[in-house]
Amino acid sequence: MTFKKEVPAADELDYPYRAYGDEQRKNWLEELHQQGYVVVPECIDPELLAPVNMRADELFTEQARAAQTDPEQPTPTEAFITNLVGNGSEFANLLAQPNLIGMVTSVLGEDCLLSSASIRDVYNGCEEQLIHTDDLLYAGRDDWFKRPVTRQLSLVAAVALSDQIASRGTTILFPGSHMWEESPDTVEKPGDEAKSTEYNERMRQWASKHKGTDVTHAELKTGSVVIWLGATWHAGGAYTAADGNSRRIAIFNFCRGIFRQQENQMAVITHKQAAEMPQAVQRLLGYSMSDTGLGYSSGQDPALLLGEGAKALHEDNLARAAGRRGK
Repeated sequence: MTFKKEVPAADELDYPYRAYGDEQRKNWLEELHQQGYVVVPECIDPELLAPVNMRADELFTEQARAAQTDPEQPTPTEAFITNLVGNGSEFANLLAQPNLIGMVTSVLGEDCLLSSASIRDVYNGCEEQLIHTDDLLYAGRDDWFKRPVTRQLSLVAAVALSDQIASRGTTILFPGSHMWEESPDTVEKPGDEAKSTEYNERMRQWASKHKGTDVTHAELKTGSVVIWLGATWHAGGAYTAADGNSRRIAIFNFCRGIFRQQENQMAVITHKQAAEMPQAVQRLLGYSMSDTGLGYSSGQDPALLLGEGAKALHEDNLARAAGRRGK
């Protein structure tokens, strides 16, 4: 399926892109830590939006063409592109945006990693996801990380590639839930055949009764970003509008540098591809060592695997390593 909405040219958009300063970032970080999520408006350079959506259109069209083997199959209500950064320079440039990276590294540290990256298209009839937390990748066992976690293990930055309207299935979030001792699956573990509408209603009722909290819908203008912490209760909403365009969003999941990534970035993105990417993206893929010394390659800086394409990253890695030794 193709993206139906025409994306306006950069000079037709009704907002100015600008790099945010430290004071504004500080205010958003305070909001993020208080409620577990924050909306960053006008975050992405609008010149990137059209090529990102055009490339996504191509990939979704290829998917639909490959899936047209049985005309009796029901029309899908959602579609995904995974290994996003490996599927086009447009996506790597989107990930490298300073406003986005600045927020992420302020929470997870300069050595954080891209855990997974995807685009989700949601269509008429798509049901709400099961309410969950993203940090269950790491905090799913009480003997590893007790809730509430003292430091967040991961976070998601979701970029609005179209207007995010509640009736088209925007992300729903529970304010303050990152500070709860419970995750949804400890309140009630969903079975393999759990119906999201029934399960989620029970989670809403539990949160209202025990925490005095109702869900909020992350409605966004195109180019804005919603960031939520890994421990925040959330779900992709249901598409309930009678008709309309698809809801498209790019989902970047990040983890601390000491954790394994959800999608093995070095297995799906070649060294040649990575060498052509922005330095910030090379670092996020894992071509730097963590602040604790994890991630070397043959005893050396992993940036050397990329040759001249990562010369700047290698020099920066050396400087950061020297700084750590001096502490």
